[in-house]
Amino acid sequence: MLSTDNLKIVVDNGYEFIVGERLRTLPKHVKSYLIDINNYHKEWRYIDSLGKEVLVQFCTTKYKGRIVIGTYSQKRARKDCYKRKEKLITAQKLLTQPALLAKKASRYFLKKEEKEKYVLDVEKIKRDEQYDGFLAIATNNKELSIAEVLDQYKQLYRIEHTFRTFKSHLETRPMFHWSNKRIEGHICLCYIAFTLLNHTLLKLESTGVKTTENKLRKLLDKMQVSLIEHDAKEVLLRSAQQPDEQLIQQKLGLKPLPNIMPKEAKSQYI
Repeated sequence: MLSTDNLKIVVDNGYEFIVGERLRTLPKHVKSYLIDINNYHKEWRYIDSLGKEVLVQFCTTKYKGRIVIGTYSQKRARKDCYKRKEKLITAQKLLTQPALLAKKASRYFLKKEEKEKYVLDVEKIKRDEQYDGFLAIATNNKELSIAEVLDQYKQLYRIEHTFRTFKSHLETRPMFHWSNKRIEGHICLCYIAFTLLNHTLLKLESTGVKTTENKLRKLLDKMQVSLIEHDAKEVLLRSAQQPDEQLIQQKLGLKPLPNIMPKEAKSQYI
C-alpha cells in the first residue's frame, strides 16, 4: 500500500494522501532527525477514547516532495517499551528450546552464534529502544495544517476497525462462491449490512447514546420474534425486553413491539 509505485499512482491521478511513513527504512539523515527528541518543539493535544488528554510533540521535515511529520508521545513510548519487554520474556523462554527458533529468532531479539546456539542481540535491542514513542506520517497536501493532518490520521483506527468487522462478523471471507456474480453479490450484501450498522451507530451517537458495535450486535441478536399458534390463530411472540432496548428504539424513532400480536400486524412494524 505504501510502496513508491503505489504512491506515484495516487499522485499521478491527482489525489492527495496522508499515510504512515516507514520510519526505520528512511535514509539515515532523515531518520536521525526524526528520532532526536530535541527537534520536537511543537505540541498537539487530543482526547483519547477514555476521555483523557494526550500530548503529542511533533516536528516536520521534507523528503521526496512530501512533508514528513515526526510525532512523539510518552503514552506510545510506554506501549513500545512494554511490547519489547514482552518479546524479551518470550525470548528467554525460547532460549531453552533452540529447535523452535529457526524462523523466530530475529523477531525476539535473538541472534545465532553457533549451530543451534542463540543469544540476545543487545545491539538490536538498543536500536529498537531509539524508536520508542516515535511515529512518522507523510503527506503531499500543502493546504492542511499539521494539526489537521494529525487529526485526520488519528481516524485510521476507524478504517482498521471496519476491515476487522468485514472479515469477522460480516464474514466477507472466507468466501465459498465460484462465480463472479455470486462473489459480487456476497460482497454487496456485506457492504449493505455494514452501511446499516454504521448508520445506526452514527444516529445513536448524534442523539447522545454512546454504544459500541459489539454491544449493539449482541442486543440485536437477543431481539427475536417467534411465530406460534394460539387459540387456532397464528400470532407473533416477542422475546423478553433487553436493557437499553427501549431507549435505542426511541432514539431511532422505531415503534416498540408489543409482547404478542397477530401475524398480519407485523407490517406495521417493518
